[in-house]
Amino acid sequence: MISSTFTDLKEHREALIQAIGAQEMKDVGMDKDSAKLVDVIESSLQKVRDGSAYIGVISRKYGQTPPDTKRNPDKLSITELEFNEAQRLDRPILLFIMGEKHQLREADVETSAAKRKKLNAFRERAKRMNDSQVHRVYATFDSLEDFTT
Repeated sequence: MISSTFTDLKEHREALIQAIGAQEMKDVGMDKDSAKLVDVIESSLQKVRDGSAYIGVISRKYGQTPPDTKRNPDKLSITELEFNEAQRLDRPILLFIMGEKHQLREADVETSAAKRKKLNAFRERAKRMNDSQVHRVYATFDSLEDFTT
């Protein structure tokens, strides 16, 4: 399952989809639902359930936070909800985190102070194995070229 924000990582997602396809594997992601009317929380979590592994790409945007007082009381982003579901299901997690030197358009940077705070906390929590102090293996990238390598 590929999980990330969408508009700021289109090229990164495409590179990841090509890499997965080159290994004769099938990618699963929300891009496949773009023409459907879907419950975004349920559809996203179902994609995690359908996948045998979770690939997360965390950039400088927190992303969409669907309002739902029962299923998303903490107003988490779709990406963070998907990550949480992958952890709950004990899926293997492959994590890529955008580095500080990655060039971005202004529109690709989180402007909301509250969402920036959530993003920073999520980035740090995602690096740790099951909320412990032990870090999981993850990669940082500072450009699209760096990411594809």
